[in-house]
Amino acid sequence: MPETALRVASLILALIIVIFYLDVITPLGLAVWILYFIPLFLTLYWGWRYGPFFVTGVAIVLIAASLFLSPGDVSFAYALANRVFFALLLVAADLLIWYHKESESALRKSEERYRNLAEFSPDAVMVYRDGAVLYANPASLRLFGADRPEDLAGRDILAMIDGDNHALVRERFAQAELGARIPVPGVGIVRPDGSMAKADLSLGELAWDGRPAVLVVARAVPA
Repeated sequence: MPETALRVASLILALIIVIFYLDVITPLGLAVWILYFIPLFLTLYWGWRYGPFFVTGVAIVLIAASLFLSPGDVSFAYALANRVFFALLLVAADLLIWYHKESESALRKSEERYRNLAEFSPDAVMVYRDGAVLYANPASLRLFGADRPEDLAGRDILAMIDGDNHALVRERFAQAELGARIPVPGVGIVRPDGSMAKADLSLGELAWDGRPAVLVVARAVPA
């Protein structure tokens, strides 16, 4: 288990033990068991896929146990109804967390498949966000005259665009960030050595590392 996941798991276990102890020594009328939401939401940072189900199951068992162990200051039927209702809320929260984690997992797999396809694409493929290149495939290096991916990573694509096309490309990027898919033909590219190239760009929105970004596909135009 990775170190971060181990720390999160340890924190969840410690919280569950503390919450159960507080619940046992507290009268039934005080809803201490609502604190079980804390370790449940911490499973968002726990890499184990079934973490939410595990924490929910343990919490429900402990809530049932403390029903008989806690000092009684309200009727048993009232305390039981409260705990059953809270258990249902835990299950509902559990399902929401599960759906969120599954969506993130599917997104990561989709990004990995896309990255693998882009590596072999003859067209330049880049991911751009917040004024910086996040990813560039090998064809991008050839088109933009870079030697290594690090030469493009973090750079602003607009700084590599010829001044005559600068305003148009900036406008098209802004539109792509809003979800539009836009072709930008005949864009001049300024390489680090001062040489020029022309390319047809295609811009569109995609999710990258869980956040919106702009996908840039560029095909060189023969001189």
